[in-house]
Amino acid sequence: SRYKMGFVILHYCTMEMTIQSVETIQQHMEEDNYAIIVVDNASYNGTGKELEEHYRSDDKVMVLLSEENIGFAKGNNIGYAYAKNELGCDFICVMNNDVMISQPDFITKVYEDYEQCHFAVEGPHIRLKNGQENAMYYKLASVEHLIRERNGYIRRLKHTRSRFYQLYRLRDMLMLKLRIFLGKIHVMEEFKLHEEMTGGVHERHEDLILHGCCLIFSPDYLKQFEDAFDPSTFMFREEELLYLRCKKNGLPVVYNPCLDVLHLEDVATDFIYQTNKKKEIFNLENQIDSMKILIERLQEE
Repeated sequence: SRYKMGFVILHYCTMEMTIQSVETIQQHMEEDNYAIIVVDNASYNGTGKELEEHYRSDDKVMVLLSEENIGFAKGNNIGYAYAKNELGCDFICVMNNDVMISQPDFITKVYEDYEQCHFAVEGPHIRLKNGQENAMYYKLASVEHLIRERNGYIRRLKHTRSRFYQLYRLRDMLMLKLRIFLGKIHVMEEFKLHEEMTGGVHERHEDLILHGCCLIFSPDYLKQFEDAFDPSTFMFREEELLYLRCKKNGLPVVYNPCLDVLHLEDVATDFIYQTNKKKEIFNLENQIDSMKILIERLQEE
């Protein structure tokens, strides 16, 4: 093919998973014009160096070691810049290390779709491991809604840090159950869980918020941007910021259900925080920071 595809995989600590992800790419490529860039986000367990050793003799796989853990957006941006500037890739597929490709014609389908519709960013259909579907997000929440949501996170962070953490958690669980019940008996608007927002997963869509676990950037996007993601966040909300960036620059975003990947979900963060409390604090802090940035960007519009 006249195109070259770069796969960027962000690695943190979970070595078997990263190797499995790389293997599924290599096993399913029907053409040879591709490269895989693994970015180690300064794994504290030394697996970055191990991966470098593991792939030393594989000319398809490059391992880049970041000096420090710089988070999701900047970590992926290292791989994106390398694929674009050093390897001359035309397309860049940025994927989590827990995403598995199983279609032999994955790349071909991407190229064909690009020839047809000239997307800037494309997302595949995402299967989850228990046969569930990934949630779909068709539009950005309003600034008011995001501010409310962020204030909720700030409250939850305070609760999570308190010594009454378990009591707060119990209360939140009961509140949620009550809220779902009130929706079911139509006292309040029906409450949709994240897992239930799967309408339209098998249809093609344009102009929506794609899931960040697997994103394909086309030559049109590469021409305009030196980075894949807005570098100001550490973790969370990258998808919405990407959506805003594309909208602002008139770049088409497409969800293509003919492309299909398996997402094993949350391996890296689960690996770091065995205790839920620590994980929750880490997640909440980053959500709060990222939402502040998203709200600012929306207010600039």
